[in-house]
Amino acid sequence: MALLIQVPYQNDAIGLKMELPEGSTVVATSAEPTFCMISSGNPSNIWHLRLESGLNPDAKKPEELLKKPDGHASVVLESGAFLANSIEGWFGVNQSEGEGGSEVIARFLLPTTENQFILASFRATPTSWRRNSELFKQTVKSIVPVDPMLLMAEHLNGLNAATSILNGLDRESLLKLVGFEEWRRIQTQETAETPKSEIGYAFIQIENGSQEDVELKKNQDDVEPNGIIVTLRSRMVPNIHTGVVTDSYARYWMSWDGKEERWSNRVTRWMDKISATKSETGLRNRPEIGSPRARLLVLQDLTSDVIETPFKTITEEPWLPRALIWVLGPLLSDSSHDAHYVWRTYENSGGRQRVVTRIDRVHELPNGTRRISTTFGEMEESLWTVVDEKGRLVHQKQKGGAVVIGTTKEKLKEIWGPRNLW
Repeated sequence: MALLIQVPYQNDAIGLKMELPEGSTVVATSAEPTFCMISSGNPSNIWHLRLESGLNPDAKKPEELLKKPDGHASVVLESGAFLANSIEGWFGVNQSEGEGGSEVIARFLLPTTENQFILASFRATPTSWRRNSELFKQTVKSIVPVDPMLLMAEHLNGLNAATSILNGLDRESLLKLVGFEEWRRIQTQETAETPKSEIGYAFIQIENGSQEDVELKKNQDDVEPNGIIVTLRSRMVPNIHTGVVTDSYARYWMSWDGKEERWSNRVTRWMDKISATKSETGLRNRPEIGSPRARLLVLQDLTSDVIETPFKTITEEPWLPRALIWVLGPLLSDSSHDAHYVWRTYENSGGRQRVVTRIDRVHELPNGTRRISTTFGEMEESLWTVVDEKGRLVHQKQKGGAVVIGTTKEKLKEIWGPRNLW
């Protein structure tokens, strides 16, 4: 199995960069204790890789630190020095017999400074180890220790860059975005060798408006606009054979200075005459007197009679409003070469409400377009977006196989009209 050729996975808490096996997934991260867990993502080839950092106050050699794993008596299968990017560490493989059968634990310990180290531990069955031993060795060989002080400085630079963008928001700058419209074609592709399948489409537009306009399909003429509204309409048909369609209609309002926001998102799944709807409403007001930070309140309901427990939190700066998530392309189209931004924002993907750290790295490509690589927390990159000089979407690849392409209304009508889904 080949290693990913995209930007390496970076974990600031552990202090490393490395390439991850293709198809693998970061399933858990922790800052205290400092570790992350990576799994194969393949039920027919299960393995787990744990990465962690530790202290070595006595400056012991790697082979001294890498003791036998705790537990049942084990047999040493491999043991010896091993290089990762010209740094010598120690590699060891042990097989033990337990109540659940045989287990192989492969570990690689890499010194990073005189008193710190990185430990990679790989757990698998003997069969899985024979199948993946070379993969594990290639993976740990790609580890590059990174100075935590440099990572901290980079993180602070990202926070400052995001703060500068948000502090620059005003009526004049946002009015330049009003009138923006974009059609998006949504496809899926399981592997690079398989053809793409059409699974949906979306339309995004930016208007000026007020909080009161969020719940309406059209703006109210008697209310003075005090910000922008980003409207998102989408239709998804993940499996054309089941006939289940998911329609969403969302409106995201943000004040001219970005300090207030409100949104409403309504998602309906339907097939024939049967439907189910879920809605979400979010509100962030300005900080109250005596409180330096604003509060975020999000309500979700499955029906008009059932409301789930509200999500409440105190926001942290720099805070990225929901409205801007959908139009970061135009906002960052003037970013300098290799800029990066660190924000805090609300996220509800996977059905889980939470506040996350979002990192967007902007890289200018030779043809003048810009690639925005997005990371959430200490997880691996999950979005790769390419926009043109004006910030319009060229294409976006999402972890999981979805591909989104900028297109026209006529092209989408040509695709979905014959299916009676336009």
